[in-house]
Order: sequence, then structure tokens, then C-alpha cells
Amino acid sequence: MRHSPARTPILVAATVLGLASAGCGEGGSAENPAGERAPAEEPGRAEIVQALARAYFPGRVGDIAVIPDPGAIITSPGPDYRYMHGSPWSHDTAVPLLLYGPGVFEAGEYPGRASHQDIGETLARLLDLPTRPDVTGRPLREAFSDGGGPTRPGLLAVLVLDAMRADYLDRYADLLPSLSRLAAASARFVEARVDYVPTNTSTAHTTISTRTDPAIHGIVGNTLYDRRTAEPTSAYEDASPRNLMARTIPDGWGVATRGRAEIVVQGGTDYPAVALAGHGTCMADGGPVWLAYYDSGSGDWRTNQDCYRLPPAVEGLHFGPRLDAVGRLWLGHELDSFSEARRSALFTRFEGEAAVALIEGSAFGEDDVTDLFLANLKGTDYVSHKYGPFSPEMEATLEELDGWLGRIVTALEAKAGPGGLALIVTADHGMPDTPASDDLWVTYGDVTAWLNERVDPGGPGVVAFYEGSENQMYLDSARLAALGLEPDDIARTLEESPVVRFAITEREVRQAR
Repeated sequence: MRHSPARTPILVAATVLGLASAGCGEGGSAENPAGERAPAEEPGRAEIVQALARAYFPGRVGDIAVIPDPGAIITSPGPDYRYMHGSPWSHDTAVPLLLYGPGVFEAGEYPGRASHQDIGETLARLLDLPTRPDVTGRPLREAFSDGGGPTRPGLLAVLVLDAMRADYLDRYADLLPSLSRLAAASARFVEARVDYVPTNTSTAHTTISTRTDPAIHGIVGNTLYDRRTAEPTSAYEDASPRNLMARTIPDGWGVATRGRAEIVVQGGTDYPAVALAGHGTCMADGGPVWLAYYDSGSGDWRTNQDCYRLPPAVEGLHFGPRLDAVGRLWLGHELDSFSEARRSALFTRFEGEAAVALIEGSAFGEDDVTDLFLANLKGTDYVSHKYGPFSPEMEATLEELDGWLGRIVTALEAKAGPGGLALIVTADHGMPDTPASDDLWVTYGDVTAWLNERVDPGGPGVVAFYEGSENQMYLDSARLAALGLEPDDIARTLEESPVVRFAITEREVRQAR
């Protein structure tokens, strides 16, 4: 059944505790009428441990990786993040990957596996940047028009469509004529997968731009937990790249061109923008980068002026007039703040306007140096988090996005100069289906309460921090010692929960790494 988007997904621990005999294969839903379990090709424990190992950065990961059952959702309280990604299952890991550029890429379907790391290394080969020792991606040479070494394009662009599931291209083909035409003219990697866990925005955008694993670049989640202060913080707090431990493609290209390349980056919020851009002038030899991210507090486009420059093209572009023009209503939903308005197709339109303005207002194509445009378009993520991937709200947002994709590609081609355009379109992650029953739809707090009731009834609990889409649980080591428990004991207990498929300890991941 389709759930009301206004409903808050908070279940008390007692309800979860009563699910000992529940299974995710029982019941059914609009998206999964037969109530079937995950398909056989979903990864097993060993593969998931390897995916976690690719994102193992000592000191930045928790004691246990909590992997939800494929048919369950473990998410934040409140209605805005009712659906949550982050898992190793195909609904989160299968992403579209299109390489478009006449004379650069050969159109057609390519069955081989491809990853986010490969996108970055393909960009590097197009720019003739050296392959660093820490790079783990491979260039997708099979798609190059000349079989290995295409002419360097005049403009190289990457569009990351946030939370764009790979199956949208087929399921929503009638709503996506622009994307369908682009796919038909592109090299389409139909087995593109995210090969690390977690599958979230900060980690994905950084992996694309650095062409290496999260275990190397260090951005292993949207949130990093500081055990010293017992406080979580954004991986890109204050739109700063200080936690980024590897160089991005814009970093490398800025150095290689001695700052001559026009590099423009856009993000629907700060962290994907900084992840794509890299260090900018906050790196000792860094070149200038134009960067604009949407600030949901003010409705403006902003930047971190210590590291980047705000493009003049969006300085006066404000969300307010766009909302006022429709009475701050969308499909019956009241948009009472700039933050809430992100969860509508109106924000997707605003992002599209900004992208076209940034492209048209740039200095792309004005010399013989290849320029870069990298953008995160985040509206689809905000909408699907609240309403789900197969909701009427998502359909309206995808239709709006598709219209702007056509305009964005047209604007890019017009500014590419004699070298032409090479464009890569992908997504950072997907989004889960609606669970077969409400009992498989719980919050992080529900899981914590369920665990504490089993291992520390009446006590302060064993969990220090557990939140976000990174699947990481941090344990209170002092409380564990007082109870005579080890992380292995906690992991085995968690795996008794019907909403948890695997609980994998840091030690197991470290050994695999």
C-alpha cells in the first residue's frame, strides 16, 4: 500500500520487539505486489564486507555497520526522511551511467561493470591527467570513439542526478523524453553499480571526483562522529574541504592548467558541491573554482569564500519569487519555508534555472583550454526521501527535471567551443521501495531502543551514536566493558532483529581491508 506522506515513521521499541517471526517476504505493496524478498543477485555477507572495506577509514567509521534487510527501511524520525538510502542493495547501488559526446564516446549499450571511481578516471584520461598511485578507478576506454584516446573536448561536464535510480530510465521513460534521447545517443553502462557502502551523497560525489575509494579520500559518510567530543558533524562542515584527504579532478586540472581552466561547480546543498569541487584555493597550489550551492536557510546561492568564488550569474537568483508566483503551494502541499520547498518540483526548476545561468554566464569555450562544469541536481533526492520513488510527487519532479536536462545540454553544447562537449550523467545512489508492512519501517531510535532492551535493560544503553544514512553504529566502550560484552555480542544481537540483515563489526571489515 502507499503510505500517507504526512505520516511520521516512528515505531515504539515494543512494536519492533514483537516482530520475531516477521519476514520481509510477507505481505505486499504497490511497488512489490507479491511481497517478494530481494532477488538472488543481491550481494551476500562477504561481498558487503568488501564494500564496507572500500569505505574503511580508521577513526571515521563506527564499531558496527548495521545493514538493513532489503525489504526494510531504517530511517530518521519525522516525515521529511521517510525513505532512506545507504544500503548495499540494488535499489541503492544500481545507478544510471551515460557518456555522451559525438567524436568522444561511441553510443551503445555496454554490459561491463562500471563504478563511480571509473567516472573520475575516465575524466582524467580525457584531460590527460596522470594516474595517481591512490586511484582505484579505471578509464572506460571501451566507450571511447577511437578505442582508447579521444581528442580532448572543449568542455567536460558531469551531471549527478541525486537519488536517480537506474530503473527510472525504463519505468518513467514516458516522463523522460530528454533523458531517453540522451541515453540513445550515449554510451550507456547498464551494469553501473556503487561498489562501496554507504551509498550516500557526500561519499558518492567525493568518489566520483577523486577517482578513488572512500577508504582513501576519507569521506565515509554525510556525517562524521567525533568520539572525543561525542558530537556528530557534517563531513563538509561550513562548506569546507578540510576533511577531504585526496585531490579531485578540478584540483588536478586547476594545477595542470595553472588556473587557466574555467571550472564551475553547482550543488543543491553545500556538501555535494564541495565534494565535486575539491580544495580550490584552500590547497597551496590550487586554482580558482567558481562554486555555488543552495542555502536552504536564505533561499540564496552561496559559496565558501575562503576556498571558492561565487559566480556572478547566480548572485541575484533567489528562490522566493519562484515560490510566491505559485502561492507557495505544490500539489496540495504547503511550502512554508525555503527548506521545505526543496521537496517539490519547484526546487528542481530553480536548480535548472541556476544551471543554465551558470553555463551561459561562464567563460566556457573562450580559449583552447578544456573547461569543467560539474553539477549536483538534488531535487529528486529531497522529493523521494519524503514521498518515495514511485509517488505522484516524484513523477512530477522527474518530468520537471527532464525538461531542464534538455535545456542544460543545449546550453552546454552552445558554450563548448570548437572542441565540443563531453558529458557524463550519473547518480550518487538510489532509494528503497515501500516496505511490505509498517513493521519493517522503523527509525534509528527504534533500533537503538530494541537493542538496549535486550542487552542493557534498565541501563543507560550501549549505543553512543547511531544516525544517518551511513549505517554506522558507535558503541559506548565503557558501558560494554561494565556489562562484559564485546562488539561481536552486539552484532549477533542486532542480527536477531527482523529489520537488520547483517551487523558487521569494525574488526571484520578491518581484516578484510
